[in-house]
Amino acid sequence: MNIRIIKLMVTVFFLSALVLWFSPQNASAAWFEPLKVHFLDVGQADSILIQTPNGKNVLVDAGDENDGPEITRYLQSQGVADIDVLVATHPHHDHIGSMDDVIRNFNVKKIYMPNLPYDTAYYHDLFKIINEKKIPVERAKAGVSFRFGFSVKMEMLAPRSSYYKYINDYSAVMKVTHGKNSFLLMADAGMESEKEMLSSKKDVRADVFKIGHHGANTGTTMAFLKAVHAKTAIISVGKNNPYHYPSKEVLYRLARRNMTTYRTDQLGVITAISNGKKITYRTNGFK
Repeated sequence: MNIRIIKLMVTVFFLSALVLWFSPQNASAAWFEPLKVHFLDVGQADSILIQTPNGKNVLVDAGDENDGPEITRYLQSQGVADIDVLVATHPHHDHIGSMDDVIRNFNVKKIYMPNLPYDTAYYHDLFKIINEKKIPVERAKAGVSFRFGFSVKMEMLAPRSSYYKYINDYSAVMKVTHGKNSFLLMADAGMESEKEMLSSKKDVRADVFKIGHHGANTGTTMAFLKAVHAKTAIISVGKNNPYHYPSKEVLYRLARRNMTTYRTDQLGVITAISNGKKITYRTNGFK
């Protein structure tokens, strides 16, 4: 057989295979590789581990000052060795308090954080280890996005401005999309950040809504809840915390929206598992 004909046949075969692989049916099937979002039980603090179908790990925040051993133990129990993206949503101690411990214990490839220097021991300890390990740091801001394979997209919807009155409004708000499912992670963003996101006309709709600021009444307005249109709310909050979070007002709004609410103070670690079409939940995780 002519060599040119053989080459043409091979080319046609591979092109046909590519077309079949990237057809909507196969794309849908590929979504069935799970995305896992773990809302860690770190008391009155925040830490979220995202594990993508292609084996990448994203850690959003790292609890308070004494949460390092628990976070390290949990991540190791989930097979984490490398953290591909580490997000410090904002520099409050209950979000970066143990981030230096995490960096010591795992191979962190890149860090995102808002442009907000903060004169605390936690912040200085964090930058000391960042400089020691020579980890690249990028600014967390609206418009930053990255993909993990073709089925997972992560996009930052906030912060959208350079200056805010309240530090919480500098929070990096992340939307994670996996197939037809989506998660909105609010960190501690409040009313000002919510207003900006609504004004931007960005799509804030999500299936799972990680409530901002541990359920404080500084945000989670009814207008924003209606725009997000989520079915499930996750609240990271400590038992018997002195702030009495989550607030009665926020819980009332969630009830008005007929949302299912999961709380770490009641259930421990909450893991949402997406197959691209539906989301299942596992609670009372590793302790």
